Amino acid sequence: MGKALVINGSPHKDGITMELARVVIKTIEESGYEVEILHLVDCDIRPCKGCGSEDPKKCTRRTCTSDDLRDDMVWIFEKILEADILIFVTPVYWYTMSGMMKNLIDRLTALENEGKLLDGKVGAIVVTGTEDGAMQTILGLMGTLNDMGMLFPPYGFTYSIGFEDITKDREAIHYARLVGKNVVKLCELTKGEKWWVDFNP
Repeated sequence: MGKALVINGSPHKDGITMELARVVIKTIEESGYEVEILHLVDCDIRPCKGCGSEDPKKCTRRTCTSDDLRDDMVWIFEKILEADILIFVTPVYWYTMSGMMKNLIDRLTALENEGKLLDGKVGAIVVTGTEDGAMQTILGLMGTLNDMGMLFPPYGFTYSIGFEDITKDREAIHYARLVGKNVVKLCELTKGEKWWVDFNP
């Protein structure tokens, strides 16, 4: 079997966002996969320095964790690369993902520039919020991560808007179970497959 890493971008470890995510986690675990939760609120992740803007070759894990920017991304990169499945969990803050999640996504550019290291990994997204920014958040995450090479199954996201008690949002719970089943299914179907073809302008 494989490994799934749940990346929680909420400052609340037991809030409604993680409550919805735990439905996904339970479903994945029932498939025999090992699941680990990474709470970004516990991590020191500094803002991206934009090395890739000058020259993409300068933006690698080594430069991204050099002495002047040495933070928890040193070991977070390794956890991400070890996982077969990555579940991105975030509340909606001002119509988009949390700042903690955005910091992480920006830093993943190092894996992109180092040789499409996320290519073929399976992903899914869990979002909660009180605004219509939920779908905007999902599309922003999915578009970025897919461009980094990640695969998303059908029904690869779930979101809930305006429910303080997530158990009452039956549709979101249903989709959360589908997310858990479908990421495992896609992972089993595509494990080891690589998708990137070098671009020669």
